[in-house]
Amino acid sequence: MKLYTSFKSLILEAANMDVIIKSIKGKQIVTINYDGDEPGGKGLRTIEPVCLGYTKKGNPVLRAWDYEGASHKGYTGEKPLPSWRFFRLDRIISFIPTRDNFTEPKPGYNPRGDKSMTRVIINAKFGNE
Repeated sequence: MKLYTSFKSLILEAANMDVIIKSIKGKQIVTINYDGDEPGGKGLRTIEPVCLGYTKKGNPVLRAWDYEGASHKGYTGEKPLPSWRFFRLDRIISFIPTRDNFTEPKPGYNPRGDKSMTRVIINAKFGNE
């Protein structure tokens, strides 16, 4: 049982504020397991986390570029197009930074934060901002 608990904690590294902030500051590409809404909201995602804050309802959320695409946006055939997406922290099952980094903002990046958030904790900085 002890081995199972140790193994489980390695796989299910929960998303906490400190790890997310470190990933945003370091511009780390992250793999998450997300328990989001259907259609297509559940499963593994590879993201670029750029903004952490709170919604009007007080939920902590992460704005990130989703390589696999926002599930409710456009599609090319059966594959969603990459785009920006909100991730509620309470629905991120695991948050694992990779060894890869991103260096440039994706189209539509807002250097002042996210207009959907009532409070921004941290926003990624690029270039001469």
